[in-house]
Amino acid sequence: MAKKKATIYDVAKLASVSLATASRVINGIDKVAPDTKEKVLDAIKQLNYKPNSIAVELASRKNTNVAIIVPELNYTYISNVVSGLISEARSVGYDCLIFTTKDSKNDISKTISKVLSLRPNGIVIFNDSLTENELSELVCFDIPVVSLGVEIPNVSSVTWHYKAQIVDLVNEALKRNREVYFIKVEGFGRMQERMINGIKQAYLENGKTFNNIIETKDSYKVVYQEIKNQLPSIKNGLFIACRDSLALAALNAALDLNLNVPEDYEFMAMLGTKYSELSRPKLSSFDINMKGLGHEGMKTLAKIIEDNNLKINTKLPFVYVKRGSTI
Repeated sequence: MAKKKATIYDVAKLASVSLATASRVINGIDKVAPDTKEKVLDAIKQLNYKPNSIAVELASRKNTNVAIIVPELNYTYISNVVSGLISEARSVGYDCLIFTTKDSKNDISKTISKVLSLRPNGIVIFNDSLTENELSELVCFDIPVVSLGVEIPNVSSVTWHYKAQIVDLVNEALKRNREVYFIKVEGFGRMQERMINGIKQAYLENGKTFNNIIETKDSYKVVYQEIKNQLPSIKNGLFIACRDSLALAALNAALDLNLNVPEDYEFMAMLGTKYSELSRPKLSSFDINMKGLGHEGMKTLAKIIEDNNLKINTKLPFVYVKRGSTI
């Protein structure tokens, strides 16, 4: 098996310094104390760390652009985040370069290379499928980075308080002897896994094990048919999906089977948009101001562009709105 290639995260950890400090040494920026610089250089030597070959060339370039990395813009909540980012960027004098990524490693790698080749002033990432190694490529260029929706070690972020609310919701359902089912779709990233972990925690607190995961494709039609096939064998349940469109697919499957909603079957979404208000019954969901998330993310990026020593981690409200699809 090939030896794992060392990253800037490994260098910073071995030298007991921040990612920003390791990056400054790698890029030859004169803002590091001699003894600290020596520790980083020793770590680089021990790990045989090889920075990207264009890092030194690009490190000194500056412009007024900021880059936004998001999944494909085919969902309302993503478009709302981008709208907030662009609006705030304009207000502080930045132009936005928008990059979309698919799930393939090759596509993500190409996108990161493209972003780095343009040397933006800063980068906002709203894509929790990126790994720490992929993010390290961005950090080693000494470019300010803000992550939206996902906390990443040593990276500024704007996220939500949601784990405690998920645990509380599941605990309430279990008290009513209501089993919980999670509709897990392909390609939704780490946020989906953290939601499942919150459900598992609540089950453990009640002396139970959570296994009710329905794995399916990210498609309204596929989710509708999958839930419609499974509902006749399920006595009752609270069905949770990441996005409101998927929760609505499950809700409509139950209604078409003439099942009692919400008396026997409840449905909710983790990320609600205006569509949560359009169904009958209306869909319960966590309502997040996604445009506001974009505004806050760009405000944070502007601050750390001014001072890259800053590490800002902000948590926004994550409000559960109970509507007609839950008790």
